[in-house]
Amino acid sequence: MPDRKTAADRRDRPATPGQRERADALFDRLSSLLREASDPTVDPAAVLRRADRAFDSLHRHLRAGGALPHPWRDARR
Repeated sequence: MPDRKTAADRRDRPATPGQRERADALFDRLSSLLREASDPTVDPAAVLRRADRAFDSLHRHLRAGGALPHPWRDARR
């Protein structure tokens, strides 16, 4: 049986620039949607459904051992 890498194994390795870019893009998408939800000209329920999907994408990325988004990396220091 092949040796399977776990999320914990992946977290022990430094993130690549591509992984950091992916994390930042996912975070930026979620943040943008949450800001958009306060716009009185948009359907807040529709925006929040899109934000929920964006959060799920970011959550999957993190659970798979992906890099933290830039704002969260800065907050750890």
